[in-house]
Formats: sequence, structure tokens, C-alpha cells
Amino acid sequence: MTLSLDYLRKKVGLCQHGETSRKTLTCTSTAEPYQVPPRPSPVPAAPPATTDAPARPQPVYQENFLLILLLVAGLFCLVDLRMLALAGIFSALLVYYDAGTLHAGEKFGKESLFGDVVAWRPLTWAICVFIIPLIFLAFYTFSREEIFKANN
Repeated sequence: MTLSLDYLRKKVGLCQHGETSRKTLTCTSTAEPYQVPPRPSPVPAAPPATTDAPARPQPVYQENFLLILLLVAGLFCLVDLRMLALAGIFSALLVYYDAGTLHAGEKFGKESLFGDVVAWRPLTWAICVFIIPLIFLAFYTFSREEIFKANN
């Protein structure tokens, strides 16, 4: 086996047996011509020093189809005032929890009813939807994406 390796190495032009000059790292000495010298262990590279915090995944806006269905169902509840009152209570609770998940009004210091709607807090949205259910529910449903973008 070593004779065939010597023959191949001679044909390729690599280190020959007994040669004093080294052309590659495969020949270290004449006593052991085919021993590979030990490689130094690579020093692990230090991680780059960054002062930034690790990147968080950005939240993505999603439509709330339950609010849209509730808005359409509220139109059918106009016939009976008791059903409209129940739909108003249910929609006020739903808007309160939905505005809380959107972080509505968290990045704004001052809240004004006649100011920008993205500054309204979840309780303000719920009270407005409870008082006039269909109008403010429609207003909230169509303003959700704007509220999300302003507070995230």
C-alpha cells in the first residue's frame, strides 16, 4: 500500500520518500515520511461586541373578524332594543379586551376625546361602544390598523 502511495506522490510531484526538502505538510522527516504534524487548536473568535439589545420579532397586524361579524349582527339587532343592549354590552367587553391587546393609547401621555383616536385607552373605547354601540364599534373596527401601527 505504501509503495502505491509513494508512486502516486512521485507522479503528482509531492514529497518523495527520503527527500530532504518539504513541498507539503505531509512529509515531516525521513523517519516517518507520511505523518501529518499536529495542527494548533484554533482560538475561538470572540463574539462581536454589540451594545444593541437582541432583536425582538415585530408584531404583525391581524384583522379581528369577530368585530366585523358583531357589527353586521348589530345591524340586525336594531329591530329589538333588548338585543341591541345585549349586543352593546358584549361588543363593549370585546372592544375593551381587543384594544388592550393592541396596546391602545400606551405610547401617548394625554388622552382627549376630541383628539386623536389612536391615543384613546381601552376603557375609553369600551365606554364609547357601550353608549353608542353601532357607530363607535364601526369606528373602532375601521380604526384598528391605525391604532395598532401608532402604538407598536
